[in-house]
Parts: sequence; structure tokens; C-alpha cells
Amino acid sequence: MFSSSKTNNQLALMICSYGPDFDRCSRLCSSIDAFAGKHVRQFLVVPNRDRKLFSPLRSESREVVSAQDVLPARFFHLPLFKKWWLDHTLWPVRGWIMQQLTKLSADAVTDCEHIVFVDSDIEFITPLQIGRFFQNGALRLHRKPMTNPDDMHCQWHRGAAELLGLDVEVGDFDYIGPLATWRRSNLIKLKEHIQEGTQRPWFESVGRRLTVSEYTLYGVFVERILGLPNSGHFANADDLCHCLWFGDEANSFLKDFNYERSPQAVLLQSNIGLDDKEVNLLMRLVRNQLAAVS
Repeated sequence: MFSSSKTNNQLALMICSYGPDFDRCSRLCSSIDAFAGKHVRQFLVVPNRDRKLFSPLRSESREVVSAQDVLPARFFHLPLFKKWWLDHTLWPVRGWIMQQLTKLSADAVTDCEHIVFVDSDIEFITPLQIGRFFQNGALRLHRKPMTNPDDMHCQWHRGAAELLGLDVEVGDFDYIGPLATWRRSNLIKLKEHIQEGTQRPWFESVGRRLTVSEYTLYGVFVERILGLPNSGHFANADDLCHCLWFGDEANSFLKDFNYERSPQAVLLQSNIGLDDKEVNLLMRLVRNQLAAVS
């Protein structure tokens, strides 16, 4: 356990990153320092091999934590294949799945009840508004109506249902989005439920799947197992982060920016081929437009 704060309405920012995203993560941390303040606890979780690289990002309010220290069993990062790991039985696990397992281990990182996941390719652009994450003591659950889901979303919903022992069906809602929020107590219940239903450790049941969405898994658990009224969450479809998912949509990304809704952050997807110069230019244009309307 790396933190000991249970203050009501306190948020813990959970940042999972790795070596190739160091520059992006540095920009994110600078933006958190500028807009979140020192009272917001932050946990930067990286593979052990990258811990030294990320150590300069440590601060009074931000800890750098090794993923291997919080995962529930021994996982081995293959030295020549950075995107592959082996679990405690030497079963191969892809890096993308390892990211899901790391997020699902967030309860071992902090005992803060309210956890916000912040991806490395996010930058905050306005002061963090804690009140937007809470409603009458309940924590925001990002939930949008899902119309015409694509094949991948269907797979994620089917996988969540299988892990949770539910009838396999595609739900009515999508829970995927930046700045996702979980309750730590619900996360613990989720993993206990998976273990009881599958009769094997939760990290084996999740880690050995070909594909999984941790946000879909948590959202389906809250909706269909706990029930939203009993979960300590309230459903909210607002986008707190303005996103650029494809490199050829930069112009529309700037044009469609809704400054009146005051997004908390911007996400520039890390795998769309933007170099540092292009990222810096886009962020400068965003900040200039934001300053012009404020």
C-alpha cells in the first residue's frame, strides 16, 4: 500500500505508462502540476525496467510505482519483446492486456476510495474541478448510450459477461472514455466475484483472454451485479476530455472543440503518428483558443 488517505471526495489520479510514452507522460505531469494542485495524490505506475527513467517525475504529490510491486503475482517482462510478459505460470500475456491487469490492481496502489485513470497522452487544460466527479456523495461513472456497437465493443461486452457469469449479451451502454473513475471498494468486489465464478485467480481469468476491456468489465459489474443505485456511482455521459483519435482529423478536432462545456483535458491518441512538434503545435492552438474565449 502506497497511500493512506480516505478523505471524502478526494481523488487519486492513477497514471499507467511505460518507456516509449515518457515524453507524453512528462507533459501530462506538468499539466497536472499546473491545474490539479499539490493536494491531489498521483500514482505513476510503470514497468520496473522503466522506473529509473520515470523517477524525475516524482514529486511531493506524485509517486512512481513499479507495476511488478502491485500486481498480485509474479509477472516477467520479456527482455527482447517489450510488448510481451509471462505470468507466474509462464503463460504469455500481451502488453495491452498487462495494462488492464495493472489498472485492475489499483487497489494495491492506494487506499483512496475514488480513483481516476489518466492516460499518458492526456494533458489537462483547465483547473481540475473536483465537483464534476461527484453528485450527492456518489462518484461519476462514465456511461454513454451505445448505438450500433462495432465488433470490438461487442467482444468486450461478451467477455465481461463471461467473466462475470452473466448471460452473454451486448449491453445498452459504453463505459469507455478518458478520465474513467472507479470506486476502490467496488474494484475489490469485482475481482472477488470473478474469482468465485471462475474458480481461479482473477488475474489468470482476465489475463489469459485474447481481448478484454477493463472499463467495460467494471461498468457491466456495476450495472448488472451491484446495480447502479447500490454502487456509489451516478451515471454521466459528459465528456470531460476532448479527444483526437485519428491523425487526419486534427482540423475537425480544433474546429469541434466545445469550449463552453469547459473540457478538463485534451487527449491526442499516442499511436496516430503525431511527432512532438505536431503535438506541441496542436496544444498551443488549443490553449490560444481557450484563452481567447475565457
